[in-house]
Amino acid sequence: MKQHKKTVALLLAVLVLVVACLGGCADKDAGSTGKTEPATQGTTSAQGSTGDTTAAAEPGDFHAELPDDFEITIMVNDWNGNPNSGDHSEEIRQMLEEHTGYKINVMWVTSDNYNDKLSTILAGGKEGLPKILFVPITNGVVISAAANGAFHPIEDYLYNSEVYPNISQADPQINQSFTIDGHLYGLYMQASTVGRYGFGYRQDWADKLGIEAPKTIQDVYDLLYAFTYDDPDGNGKEDTYGLNLCSYTGPLDIMQTWFGCGNEWVEDESGQLVPVHMTEEYMEALDWFKKLYDDGLISSDWAIRDTGTWKDDNNNGIAGAFCDCTDNVRRIWDYYEQNGIPSVTDSSKTATMGMIPGIAKDENSDPKTLAAAPTYAFAITQAAESDAEVQACLEFLDKMCDDEALMLAMYGLQDIHWEYNENNEVVKIHPEDQALHKAYNGLNQLTPYIPNRTPSNYTIAQDEQTKMQEATYSASEKIAVFNPASGYLSNSATYISNGGNLDLIIDDARTQYIVGDIDKEGLQSAWELWLTSGGQDVINEVNEQHKANK
Repeated sequence: MKQHKKTVALLLAVLVLVVACLGGCADKDAGSTGKTEPATQGTTSAQGSTGDTTAAAEPGDFHAELPDDFEITIMVNDWNGNPNSGDHSEEIRQMLEEHTGYKINVMWVTSDNYNDKLSTILAGGKEGLPKILFVPITNGVVISAAANGAFHPIEDYLYNSEVYPNISQADPQINQSFTIDGHLYGLYMQASTVGRYGFGYRQDWADKLGIEAPKTIQDVYDLLYAFTYDDPDGNGKEDTYGLNLCSYTGPLDIMQTWFGCGNEWVEDESGQLVPVHMTEEYMEALDWFKKLYDDGLISSDWAIRDTGTWKDDNNNGIAGAFCDCTDNVRRIWDYYEQNGIPSVTDSSKTATMGMIPGIAKDENSDPKTLAAAPTYAFAITQAAESDAEVQACLEFLDKMCDDEALMLAMYGLQDIHWEYNENNEVVKIHPEDQALHKAYNGLNQLTPYIPNRTPSNYTIAQDEQTKMQEATYSASEKIAVFNPASGYLSNSATYISNGGNLDLIIDDARTQYIVGDIDKEGLQSAWELWLTSGGQDVINEVNEQHKANK
């Protein structure tokens, strides 16, 4: 049952290879290549201009320094399977190439395998790296790679608003999360609101069973139990269960905050920062997760389920609840609307989802949820072999934030994938046709969304589920729990060198405990291994910085 079982020795080897292999390798030969003339369209694009701000170069003069076969190579998450495929997919890709001025070669990696691939590709040296790498900014392997020269610092270029009118508006405070030894090694993705995470459930199932919206942890348990054993779909069969989980364990991080243990790190009563696994509340959360598993309220094989098919059990009326991004809950509701899935309380209406911003530990506690502060960034790797290539990568990311690029990446082609309604609002054409919309699916992973998360010159029509999503976002923002150590870990020498191994020890032990592979004694042994493997040093280094900032 253990998800992605790896050894500490393997990751230690990865970190050694990151240092050893980055220098002296040739650039990746990615097959068909070529450079397109920089675009001159789009209301907010740089219109072909860029430059090295430290050398006061004239906008646009770096293009002549690029090799004739230069292209943007980029590795990003594939969340849904078969991105940018089918009819019109190449047309959309070519339009993005024309707008940005660059050939685009995307390496898609499924989200549940992404961290494994990231470790492998960083260990392979410059020869195997794409020029732009989408990275989790608190990942120990990534921080170590940055500190050892895998990525180019970008602070000397980024804030030039004349050259990069979009990404120059990046928040300097957020940028601190990926600043190591004074250098900024990535451009964060502003894909969501701080209040993005929440809890969703089949509203019509709950209505049929007479269950009100859950407010406390016990309420959630009772809801999941009823969804599993009280025949919520009314077919007389035991063919449903409560909470849909998969190998991606982000939902566990969200639900842990309900217990009051914090977001990765928490400040204790003495003012010290400690990792959440050292709190009593964390153990309470793990015992609750284990009870869900033991009582059959989550699937027995959740820890090895692929993220690409994660929502299927909700879509198909097998699972009743979902904990992740509220927009994913909305997508489940979208599926019901687009496919005419009937409500169990009134077959003339479609099934619906309820959305909850956060859950309280008990009736005497306030609700909480995990803050969705930017945790991913676009890092420019050493595969970009010159200042000109670094600037070209930044120009590409900047132009992907223009309205024209956002519309292509988020909505596809006008009159094929979307159209204007009578109120001059953008609406999707045949939203139920998943094959049609595969043409642009996934391309939204190529933009930092700075300064806007949606196209600024278009009005997007909002249906009932989208309005509820936005209201849930707003409510979640008020109760979101932040990680107080996020700005310190990237400057912890021990975490830089060994954070990947340390994270793996804790994450694996959590999953093993929930599914019964280890008991509390085994869990304690894992935590002690974490301390002796460098965890105590990380605590000390984090608190040195925390004390200095008080």
